[in-house]
Amino acid sequence: MAEHGAGERFSSVEVVDELVKLLQDLTERPRFGELPGRRSGARAGGDRGIPLVCLVRGTKAEGLLQALQAHLRGAHPGRVPHAYHRFAEPADGAPEPGTVEAVGSVLVRVARELAHGANDRHGKHEFRRFELVYWLMNQRLDGADPESAATLLTRLRERDLARRSGDDLKDVLDDAAGTAPWWVRLVVRLVPSFLFRAKLRGLVPGSEYRWLLRQPYLAPHDPGTFIGFAERLTSALVPGQSAEPREDTGQLAKLLVNAFLEDVRRAYRRSWWRIRSARRTVYPVVLLDGIRRDNGGYALLKIINDVRNDTGAFDPLVIISGSAKVPPDAETTAEREPASVGQASHAYETWARKLATDSRARRPTAWFLPLRVPDVTVVRGEVPPTATLSVRQPPVWSRTPVLAVVVLLLLASVAAVGYRHVRDVVTADERWRSEHCGLARDNPDAHTVRRIGDDCVGVTTGPVPLFGPADDEDLRRFNNVQDLIVRQNREVQAAHERDPNRPYATVVYVSAMGTGRDVLTSNTARLVGVAARQARLLERTDSDEPLIRVLLGNAGSTMQHGGVVAGVLRTMLERDKTVIGVLGMALSSKPTRDTITVLGEVGLPVVAATLSDDAMPTASRMYFQISPTNDRQAQVAARHVRSAYPGKRGVVVVHSSDEEDSYAANLRLDVALRFGEQGLRVREEPYRPVSVGQGSDARRLGQGLCDVGDDEVVFFAGRPADFGKLMDGVSAGCKSDPPMLLAGDDVARYAADDTLRGQHPEIPFEYVSFAIGAQGCAAATEMHQTLRELVPEECEGDANPSLDGHAALTYDALYLFVHAMIQLGDIPVSPGHIWKEMSDIGGARALSGESGVIDFGDGQVPIDKFLAVLRVADGRPPTVLASCGDYPNRHDVDLRRAAWCPTTPR
Repeated sequence: MAEHGAGERFSSVEVVDELVKLLQDLTERPRFGELPGRRSGARAGGDRGIPLVCLVRGTKAEGLLQALQAHLRGAHPGRVPHAYHRFAEPADGAPEPGTVEAVGSVLVRVARELAHGANDRHGKHEFRRFELVYWLMNQRLDGADPESAATLLTRLRERDLARRSGDDLKDVLDDAAGTAPWWVRLVVRLVPSFLFRAKLRGLVPGSEYRWLLRQPYLAPHDPGTFIGFAERLTSALVPGQSAEPREDTGQLAKLLVNAFLEDVRRAYRRSWWRIRSARRTVYPVVLLDGIRRDNGGYALLKIINDVRNDTGAFDPLVIISGSAKVPPDAETTAEREPASVGQASHAYETWARKLATDSRARRPTAWFLPLRVPDVTVVRGEVPPTATLSVRQPPVWSRTPVLAVVVLLLLASVAAVGYRHVRDVVTADERWRSEHCGLARDNPDAHTVRRIGDDCVGVTTGPVPLFGPADDEDLRRFNNVQDLIVRQNREVQAAHERDPNRPYATVVYVSAMGTGRDVLTSNTARLVGVAARQARLLERTDSDEPLIRVLLGNAGSTMQHGGVVAGVLRTMLERDKTVIGVLGMALSSKPTRDTITVLGEVGLPVVAATLSDDAMPTASRMYFQISPTNDRQAQVAARHVRSAYPGKRGVVVVHSSDEEDSYAANLRLDVALRFGEQGLRVREEPYRPVSVGQGSDARRLGQGLCDVGDDEVVFFAGRPADFGKLMDGVSAGCKSDPPMLLAGDDVARYAADDTLRGQHPEIPFEYVSFAIGAQGCAAATEMHQTLRELVPEECEGDANPSLDGHAALTYDALYLFVHAMIQLGDIPVSPGHIWKEMSDIGGARALSGESGVIDFGDGQVPIDKFLAVLRVADGRPPTVLASCGDYPNRHDVDLRRAAWCPTTPR
C-alpha cells in the first residue's frame, strides 16, 4: 500500500483507494486457517485478529463510508457481504439511550441486513444465537407469576417449531399425519417434543441453547437449567421494564454482542463436514457511520473490544466506523494518535504486533486501529473506483452440483480415477519442481525462483541450486559458503527476536551464478566476504548494533536474467519492508547495467563490489561501487609500465571482440588512451572469447604474441577463462622467452588459484588488483581474522577466496549498509534513507574499509581508490610491485604509494 508523507496532500480518490486496498487485505479470507489478509509473519495463535478500523474524519468526508459501501457492492465478481448503519444524531435534550437498548437496536438492524439475500452469494448469514438472546430479552413475563416458566417454555417451543419448519410445512405435516397410522401420528407428535427438550438440556451439539448455557456472561449455570437462565433474561428490552436488579446491564450488552459474533464465527468455522464454509472467501464488513459518545456508537465498539478481550476468539468480521473524534472515549493521546490513511498498511502491521500483548492485558483499546482521514470532500458516487475490490471464487469442490458429480464418478470407477489422479499429481509435482529449481510447492522459496535453461533465477532464503556440469570440489566449496550464510541468517533472526530493538534489515546478494569454474570460484570468494561481515555483526550484542539478513539472488550465469530478479524483488519489497538494498553484481556488461537500472527503478540502492566499467554509475542514481574505474586502473598500469620498464615503446592491447562485454570494451579504450598519453604506441589484437559459445581463439592469439617486439608490453583486457587459454598459447610458442604480460583486474581470480597459477610457472605476468589478499588469510585485519575462525578450510585451500581481494570488496560492500544503518540511529531503516547515508560517505566521513579508503565525494565511485600492481613468477603467490591510494589496514606488506600515482583531489 502506498504511504504518503505527513506533509503530502490527498485527493478524495487517493483516500478511497488507500482504504479500498486496506479493505482488500482485511476482507480476503485465506484458503486455510483464519489469518486475515496477506500479512507476512502472522501466526495461528497469539496475534491473529481483525482490528476495529476507526476512521476519524471531518465534515467534508462524511460520505466516506457510503463510498466504501459502493465499492463493497461493486466488488468483482460479486459483492462483499456487508451492512451499513448510520447512527442518528441525538436530539437536543434527549436522554442518552441505555447500553443494552442501543446495542440491541443496532445489532438487530445489522443482522437483518447481513442476512438479506443480496449477501448470500456464497452462503447465507444466520444469527440463531443472537436472535434467541434478543427474543428472550423482548419477552414480557411477570416474575411473580408461578406459571411464568411454563409460559416461557411454551413460547420457546412454538418459536423453535415455527423457525425450523415454517407455517406452510407445519400445515402439510399436520395434514399428512391426519391420514397416517396411529403410531406415525404418535411419532410426529412426540419426536419434536423430545428433540426440543434435549436441546434445552444442552444435549444436542451445535444448538443455540447449548451455546447459551456455556457462554461466559451472567453465570448461565445459575440456577442450573436453561429455562431458569432464560427467565433471567426476559423483559430486559421490553419498553417500560428492565431486567432484575441483580442482572448487570453491561453483562447483558456483552451477551448480545458475543451472541452476534458467535453466529459469524460459526458461519466461518472450517470442518470437513461443513463444506459450505469453504465457499466464504471474504469476511463480511459492517460499516458504522456517525458514531458518537451520546448515540451509543462508542459504547458498541467498546463492548466489542471487551468481548474480544474476554473470549480470545477470532471474529471473521471487519468493522469500520466513521466519527469526528477518536473512539471509544473521544480522547487522543500520543500513544493513540491516529495514523494517516496513507500509512494504513504500516499502522495495521504495528497494531498486529501489539495485539497479543494488549489483548491479554485487556486494554480498553486493544482492538482499535484509528486512522486519520484528510480533510477532503468525499461524496458517494463521485469517487471513481481506481482501486477495486476482488472476491476470490470459492473452490470448485465446494459447489453442490460438482460434489454430486464427483461422488458419482468416484463410485463408478474409483480405481481408474484414483490412478489418473495420482499420476496427474505426480506429473504436476514433477513439472512444478522442474520449473522451480527442484523445490516443492510448500517451500516458500519455490515462489521466488524459477528455472530458465540451466540457470535457477530469482531470490531465495536458502542456497541457490545450480544445474549443469561442475567441478565437484568447486561446487562443494560454493555450497558450503551458501549454507554458512543460511545458518547465519537463522542466527540473525534469533538475535532479532531476542532483542527487537536492534536495527534489523535484509540485503540481497545478486550475482551471476553458474557451474563454470570461474563463476563458482568468484562467487565463493565474494560470498566469503559477505559471510565474514555478517558474522562480525552477530558477534555484537549491543542494542544499537545492526543485524542484517542476507538473501541470495541469481541473475543467470551472465546476468542475462537480471530483470526477472528485479521483478521478484519488486514483489518482495511490497510484503517485506525490511529489504533495503542489493549488493554484489558481476560482469561489467550490458545485462548487468540493465539490471542496475531496473533495480534503481524499483527503489533499491545497489552496491557493486567488483564492477569497474566507467559508464556503470550512469545506470542509476541509486548505484554505488566499491572498486575503482577502468580508467583509473588504465592510468595506474600505464604509469607503472613507464616507470618500471622505461625501455618499452609500445603496447599490444589483447581484448575480447564481444561488444556485449562492456568491461573489456571499456578497458581496451581506456588502456589505449592512457598508454598513448605516456608516449607508447598502441596496437590492438582482438580474440573471440569463450562467452560467445563458438570456442575461444585466445590460444592461437597467444602463440602469435611470441612475435611481439622486445620494446612492447602486452596488456590483456579480458576474462580469466580466456587468459588461461592465452597462457596456453604463449607456453606452446615461446615459454622460454615470453613477452612481458600485464593484465587487468579480472585476472586476479586466476592469480589467486594455486592450480591455475601453477600451470605455467615459467611464464611470469603482472596484473592490476583492487585489493590485496593474504595467503592463508594470515593478514592482521578483522576480515582475515574472522575468515580464519569462520572458514579455516577455505583459507588453507588451493583456491584461497581472500587472495584475489574479492572477499575484501564484498566485505566492504556490506559494510556500507552497516554504516548507513548505524548513522540513521532512531530513524526508520528504508532504502531511501540508506541511499542518502551512502551518498554522504566522503571527506571527513570517508570510511576505512578492508579494500582501502572509501570516499565517494559527490559521486558514486570512490575517489583515489586503492589499486596495486602484482607480479606472479614461478607459479608462487603474487607479490606487490607498486600501489596507489590509501590502504590503512595492512602492515604485513609494503603498500607505500608510488611517486607516479594519479591522484584525485578530495
